[in-house]
Amino acid sequence: MSTLVIVGSAKARPGQADAFRKVLKALLLPTLAEEGCLRYEMNESVDGQSWIFTEQWESRALWDRHMASAHVERYKATVPEMAEYWTLFEGRVVRPGT
Repeated sequence: MSTLVIVGSAKARPGQADAFRKVLKALLLPTLAEEGCLRYEMNESVDGQSWIFTEQWESRALWDRHMASAHVERYKATVPEMAEYWTLFEGRVVRPGT
């Protein structure tokens, strides 16, 4: 089975970057401690307005559990007021010869 790869991107609404950054950073430690999380990395744009998250998960089921966690639910509640957009790419790791 291939590793599940998630790439999330978000941009703050005007005037919301500082508050949104705090919400995003609050996802880091609890997510890294979750079962099945192989990688969870937050990257911020130079202008401090956009973020890219790169994730790797052992399985879809464990990522689904993550998406239903209390810390992600709190995040989802802030998206409408703080984020201009939030997108997710879902894929799999491709290795040579696969």
